[in-house]
Amino acid sequence: MASRAPRHRATTRRAGVADLKMQILNLAALTDRGQRLNTLVAPTYQEKREDMSQLVATLAALPSTISKETLAGEWELVYSDVELFRSSPFFLAIEWLGLTDPKKKAELFFRLHGLQVLSWGLSTVGRISQRLDFEAGVLESSFDTTIFGLTVIPILGWFKLLPTFGGRVVTEADQLTLDAQGNLRMELQRTQVVTLPGVERIALVDKLLMDLWYPVNSVWKLLPWNGGPFDGRAPTCQMSTLYVDDTMRISRDGSGGIFIYTRPFEVSL
Repeated sequence: MASRAPRHRATTRRAGVADLKMQILNLAALTDRGQRLNTLVAPTYQEKREDMSQLVATLAALPSTISKETLAGEWELVYSDVELFRSSPFFLAIEWLGLTDPKKKAELFFRLHGLQVLSWGLSTVGRISQRLDFEAGVLESSFDTTIFGLTVIPILGWFKLLPTFGGRVVTEADQLTLDAQGNLRMELQRTQVVTLPGVERIALVDKLLMDLWYPVNSVWKLLPWNGGPFDGRAPTCQMSTLYVDDTMRISRDGSGGIFIYTRPFEVSL
C-alpha cells in the first residue's frame, strides 16, 4: 500500500508577507474560493478553514495602510468563508438588518437563497468583483452567473440537453465612506442584470428583466419588516478592512465572514 504523503499545516510563524499571501492564495485555490467549505453541501476540508483563519489573523496583525488611496479601484474576490454572493451590498444590507432584527432571519435567508440558486448544480458563480470610487462615493459590485452549464444524462448521452444561459448582476451602493477604524460604510441603491460576455442572455425573459436598473433602495423602505411604508429603514451596510496592500485586501462583514480580494492583472510575457 502506498504511503500517504504527510499533510503540511499552514505555517504562520516568522512568515513574511509574500509567504503568507502565497499560502492564502494556495488555500483559496484548493477550496474553490472557499466554496468547498460550505457545510450545507458537505462537511469537507474543514481543517482548511482553520488554516485560513490562522493565515488571515497573522497577515492582519502586520502593519498596513488602510486609506482611500489603498482601497480605491477594482478588486476580485478570491476567497470567502461564507457564501460568495454575500460580498454584494444587497446581501450586506440584509445581514445588517438581521443583526438588528430580534428574529435574526438573515442567516436563514442566506441558506435558503443558496439552496435556491445552487440547487442541482444548475447555477455556477463566476467572477465576483468590487470597484471602489471614493471621489464619486460609489461602490459597484458584480458577480457573473451561468445556468445549465452542464446538462447531460449520464451514461445515456454525451450532448448538452440545454444551452448555457447567464448574466452579470451589478449592484451599486452610494454614500461610500471610510472611517478611522477602517470600516467601509455605504447605502444600497440599485441593481441590474446585464450581458455576460460569451454567454447567451437568459431566454424569454431577457427583454423584460435585463438591462434595467431596479430601485432597490426605494422598494426596501416600503417593506413592512424594514419599518415601511412611511418611515422605512434605509438599506445601509458596512464592511471592516483587516488588511490591504498593493495586491491583496482582506475584509470582514458584520457576522464575521471573511472576504479576500486581489487586484486584477493582465498576463504579460
